[in-house]
Amino acid sequence: MLEMWGSGESSSEGKHSAWLAAYAFKTGEPEPLFMKMRGDDAMRKRSKTIAIRCTEEEYQRIHDKAEQYGLKLNDFVIRSALDKKIIVAEGINEIVKQQKAIGRNLNQIATLANMDRLTVVNFQPLLDEHIRATEAIGQLLREVK
Repeated sequence: MLEMWGSGESSSEGKHSAWLAAYAFKTGEPEPLFMKMRGDDAMRKRSKTIAIRCTEEEYQRIHDKAEQYGLKLNDFVIRSALDKKIIVAEGINEIVKQQKAIGRNLNQIATLANMDRLTVVNFQPLLDEHIRATEAIGQLLREVK
C-alpha cells in the first residue's frame, strides 16, 4: 500500500493527493517540502530578481493591466517582457461550471443505473445543455484567434 507523505491532509492538499501519490510511487521519495508548500510556482525555480523604478502613474497602469488580465503582477510582467501572448477569455468560468454540472449529472445517472434504480433516461435536456456549452467554447476560441 502506498502511504501518503504528511497524512491528515487539509482540503487544499487533498485535491492533489493523487499527484502526490504518483510522485511518491515514481520517485520512491516523499514530495519535496517546497513543492508541497507552494504548488506549481515552486516548480519554475525562479531565483533571480529584477528591480525597476517607475512613476506612480506607470506603477498603477501596470498593476491595472495585470488585474485586467487576471494575472499576478509577476506573471504579467514576465509574459509582457518576453512577448508572450496574453489572452483573456471572458465567460470561461461560466462554461466550466456548465461542463462540471453536466459531468455531475451524467455521474448521478450512471450511479443510479448501476444500482438498477433507473431503466429509462431522457438524455435530451442534458444533450442540449452540452451542445450549448460546446458552442460557447467554440465561440470563445473564435474570438481568441
